[in-house]
Amino acid sequence: MNFDFTPEQIQLRDAARKLATEKFKDKAAYWDDHCEFPEENKEILKSLGYLGLSVDEKYGGSGLGLVDTYLVVEEISKVDMLTALIVHDQNVSPRIIANYAPDALKQRLIPAFVKGELECSIAWTEPQAGSDATAVTTTAVRDGDDYIINGQKVFTTFGDRVDMHLVYARFGGGKGARGIGTIIVERDRPGVKVYPLEKKMGVRGANENQLFFDNVRVPASNVVTQGDPSSSKGFVQPLTVYNATRVGMGVMAMGVAEGAFDLAREYMTVREQFGQKLCEMQGLRWMMSDMLIDIEAARCLCYKALAAVDAGKPDPCLSSIAKVFATEMAQKVVYNCQQMFGGYGYFGTLPLERMLRDVRMLTITGGTTQTQKNVIANHIFPNK
Repeated sequence: MNFDFTPEQIQLRDAARKLATEKFKDKAAYWDDHCEFPEENKEILKSLGYLGLSVDEKYGGSGLGLVDTYLVVEEISKVDMLTALIVHDQNVSPRIIANYAPDALKQRLIPAFVKGELECSIAWTEPQAGSDATAVTTTAVRDGDDYIINGQKVFTTFGDRVDMHLVYARFGGGKGARGIGTIIVERDRPGVKVYPLEKKMGVRGANENQLFFDNVRVPASNVVTQGDPSSSKGFVQPLTVYNATRVGMGVMAMGVAEGAFDLAREYMTVREQFGQKLCEMQGLRWMMSDMLIDIEAARCLCYKALAAVDAGKPDPCLSSIAKVFATEMAQKVVYNCQQMFGGYGYFGTLPLERMLRDVRMLTITGGTTQTQKNVIANHIFPNK
């Protein structure tokens, strides 16, 4: 078992670290303060091919594995989780479409995603279908060569700016996961309404949105995975990709924790109290040691889970373990790093206050900690 990154992976990681430090770090507070999407950052990501890192080369992507992709996400997360989220999101929807959509839809959409010409949201969560992901009530009803979409979604990230939504809908009857499939709904179709949710706690440049579909007509050729009342296949197929990229939430959290840790470590070497530098105080040294232990443990879990996906052996339980540990760990680490700065850490003039707000999102989105623990428990107690 080899835990070392290849020279190519190290080069990719170091290039992402340099980019994040030189281009993204200084304006991260600006995007947060102004609740503004970082268009200039997206243009940089587009020019470097970071919007299609894990997409097959035949569609214009880089064809990299998830380990490589999330090495980039980790480095960007250290300074700006918002920009890291762009890379993450642009490597989720295209993977679902690339794996399961009809060829014509793949050819039409994926090259445009990779070039940054199109953006797509994941429209899954509903007011009564959050942690209970199979409680979807949005409907897709066949009408000739079209489907008629009716329903409501909530907490759709980037839903106010994307060109289209990958909508989870119920195709006909069926209970639970049976009957659920996915279909592309372009944002500009008549009957689509988008309303941004206000006063978001963190990652403020990525709006969360309510979507309303009122008799929205879309062609049947937009179906990505077909819902079947007798089968859960249309739901499970995209979930396979989603489970894999769920680990990305853990990697982003780990990156934020590392960024906070680096700030605290640097500060502790210069700050003096009671005639000692903070880095010389045993109690604080132990706190930093505990944080590094947690960060390294999260790294092992996350990259093991991603490597399993790259090897063609995805493990949903391991993905849930990695997400829970990394996201919960990151909250604790950022909180403790903020503590090292005393009163200064409480103010937005330092990144710690923003980091603490940002990382909180990751224990909720992509499946809450409690939902992930149910997945883990089902692995421990199958059929119970």
